[in-house]
Amino acid sequence: MNLSQLEESYKSSRIKGDWVDISEKAIAFANGCQQVRKYDAAITCLSKLALDMKDDNKLLAVVLTALGTAYWEKAQLKKALEQFEKALVLFKEIDGKAGKAAILSIVGITYWRKCEWDRALEILEDALSLKPNREERFAFLYGAFDRGVVTLKNRVRLGRELEQPMKVLQPLFSSTALHLVIGNLEEFNTYLYESMTLAQQLNQADILKAAEGIKRL
Repeated sequence: MNLSQLEESYKSSRIKGDWVDISEKAIAFANGCQQVRKYDAAITCLSKLALDMKDDNKLLAVVLTALGTAYWEKAQLKKALEQFEKALVLFKEIDGKAGKAAILSIVGITYWRKCEWDRALEILEDALSLKPNREERFAFLYGAFDRGVVTLKNRVRLGRELEQPMKVLQPLFSSTALHLVIGNLEEFNTYLYESMTLAQQLNQADILKAAEGIKRL
């Protein structure tokens, strides 16, 4: 469905009053907005929904995860982490293993993106220990991951075109955590090897240390 159809489907679901259906349609609409970079529309939709279903922790946890993901794609990482923290508390209360894995995955990637590598490694290790599987209700999260991979690939390409190794290294190394979480192990190994080679050439000792850490995961 196109974005207009997704919006109409969401509006129709609200008339019926089935909160499971409403949350699914709202998240699908928000994800559609994020695909075309209409982040504010996604955030507005999900923020309203979070208020509406504040008494249903199971649904609210997923909605807050989606809201955090919208902020994450908008590069408002502080606001994203606030929503993820709320969602994680709820997933722990309802013993939602898949939800905890999803939240820890994106939080770990977020701290990796912020260059807080030690903290990121601890969180990513916890996420991977839960052996997360892709669940349909978190399709929006993996859609955001896939779009993040494309964005970083474009930045790497631009850095190569400009012949500026540091502008290649930064997005290249950021990509490693994404590929690890997604399970693209071939790409992970390729990006990690090139990142370490560039880091050695550029005397980036902190990146080399972090690279050794993520390699062990």
